[in-house]
Amino acid sequence: MSQWPNLLCLSQSSIYRLILDASPFAKVILVVLLAFSVVSWAIIVDKLRTFKAAARYSEMFLRRFREGAGLEELSAISRQMQSGPYSKILLQALSQMPAARQREQTGPGQSLSSEELARVRSAMNRSAGVEVTTMETYLDFLATTGSVTPFVGLLGTVWGVMSAFLSMGVRGSATLAVVAPGIAEALIATVAGLAAAIPAVIAYNYFLGKVRAAENQMADFISEFSDRLATGAL
Repeated sequence: MSQWPNLLCLSQSSIYRLILDASPFAKVILVVLLAFSVVSWAIIVDKLRTFKAAARYSEMFLRRFREGAGLEELSAISRQMQSGPYSKILLQALSQMPAARQREQTGPGQSLSSEELARVRSAMNRSAGVEVTTMETYLDFLATTGSVTPFVGLLGTVWGVMSAFLSMGVRGSATLAVVAPGIAEALIATVAGLAAAIPAVIAYNYFLGKVRAAENQMADFISEFSDRLATGAL
């Protein structure tokens, strides 16, 4: 068991030395893959925090809405949690409602006209569209990373194999000492490409599912809110 740490250190040292001794083209490939990976992980961490906060605000808002909170309370909640998607949608709805209705001077039971209701619903749909677009920001970079970096790694792989064959031709032999550096360089490029692509693909699919679920939930909220306005329940 005591040999494993030594072997691990030796392996890490060998890989580090191999990267340092790699050709300039291979180093460029590795730097490009590293840049893709760093940016992808920054997006993943940021999106995890954003979606977590949005889910927390949404749960609090929807709970009060479905418990029968009136416009005045919902408006107060929205102004306290302005970063939540439902808060923004409701504030847009209130901006299209008559001033007297916003202050609830007429009280529940006073429904809006069809034209007023159409304006409110249109404003809510536009706000929901903006929220979906915001949620999808930078997801295209994750998709690009997942689709491009394996091919970038493959480019480095082909270059490493080609270097190995060129070394064989120059030295006139096919010994392991001749071909091993080029093959190892090729495999490192392959691993780097997959290491950048796999997390990006997983994160893209995960976040895209979250966006679609949020989009459906916002559509349900807009429909329910409009129905309550139409019947004078708010």
